[in-house]
Amino acid sequence: MTVYRTTQADTWDQVALKAYGSEMATAGIMAENGMLDPLLLTIWRFDNGTELRQPELRPDAKTTSQLPVWRRDDD
Repeated sequence: MTVYRTTQADTWDQVALKAYGSEMATAGIMAENGMLDPLLLTIWRFDNGTELRQPELRPDAKTTSQLPVWRRDDD
């Protein structure tokens, strides 16, 4: 398993962008690290050096359903 070490003030979507090149991976990273319900989010910005597990994502898994709730365009 790959581990991502955060830099000061990283956010979930910034980690996804840095680690996978797309914010679409945010939900997968959150789920892999125990954040199954984004509405119960307790960590918004990370301290320097926080270790997050990076899931292995399928290349075809880049859908808007993987975006965090606040990034979806659900009309």
